[in-house]
Amino acid sequence: MIPLGSILHEIFSDNAEEYIRAFNPPYTHVKALNHIRSCRTPAQGAAIYDCPCGERTFVYHSCRDRHCPVCQGMNNARWAEKQLAASLPVKYYHVVFTLPDSLDGFALAHPKESYDALFDAASASLLKLCSDKKHLGATPGFTAVLHTWGQTMQFHPHLHAVVTAGGLADNGLRFVDKSGSDYLLPVKALAKLFRGIFIDILDKKGLLSPGMKQQLYAKDFSCHLEAPMERADNAVMYLSRYTHRVCISDKRIVSYDRETKTVTFSYKDNKDAGRQKTMTLSALEFMRRFFLHILPKRFMKIRHYGILANHKKFGRIAQCKRLIHAPMTPLKKFGRQKRDCPACGKPLPKPSHLDARELRLILIC
Repeated sequence: MIPLGSILHEIFSDNAEEYIRAFNPPYTHVKALNHIRSCRTPAQGAAIYDCPCGERTFVYHSCRDRHCPVCQGMNNARWAEKQLAASLPVKYYHVVFTLPDSLDGFALAHPKESYDALFDAASASLLKLCSDKKHLGATPGFTAVLHTWGQTMQFHPHLHAVVTAGGLADNGLRFVDKSGSDYLLPVKALAKLFRGIFIDILDKKGLLSPGMKQQLYAKDFSCHLEAPMERADNAVMYLSRYTHRVCISDKRIVSYDRETKTVTFSYKDNKDAGRQKTMTLSALEFMRRFFLHILPKRFMKIRHYGILANHKKFGRIAQCKRLIHAPMTPLKKFGRQKRDCPACGKPLPKPSHLDARELRLILIC
């Protein structure tokens, strides 16, 4: 199978102009489109490795766009290592907050406001219920990641949160550990609180009409709490599946027919016991669905709360580990990727970098 970057490059390059004419996308979508179609091509420039044996190797630069599936591997590894260093030896719960389908149109029209409200409502409801002495009675730590797609690339905004089964007491002198229990919070109470805070946030911003507000209160907001994960590394690895992903992966693209301009991809049908199926879309519809999930500029899709909140996080983690007598986890350092010469097999020296114009002159010569 052709790697995903090559398939997307081909799809986007073949249909970019037609897509722009058909949908008149905003600048952020066009920018992402141009980045992805030029990723790992001479249009991005290159690193040039000159081996002492006389062999010259070109490695084209990546676009570094967070919506590009080719550019996320190393970012994902660095993120996972950082979270492992901040992990605690307790159970972790996976909680999913989902907005009702009736809000899809509103969220597409007001993405930043809707996504911010989703984060704020989910975090506030978790912190409030966990602080209740009937439940955890402490401040937990959790990381939340925004997802906006379903298996068929349709718009489906929801939030994945991984929550520690324990936290710091109010005085900061005691760590409350509930790892011995398989119960964290009452899901129905969490969903109602989440709904109320979410509606209140949007209402204070003046985005909801009285009729829409009343309709939302009549809707059920979904909160799904899964069985706890026993180890922190399992929790981090599970969450890292969602942190740097885009809505389609290379393994899921089955084929791209250039003549009929159709794309076939596989998906898991959750309504049919999770069976694997395939779906064929026109290239334009495939691109339309892909670009539904472009995030607003500078929007943070990964956020940390409670004892994992970014400000003074490692000081709080050190305090928690002292209280439960857990060892500190060193942070792994990632160096420059080493490459070997394809001709002699020896390590290549430090490369020189050329932009697209400079590279074009060398390739012409």
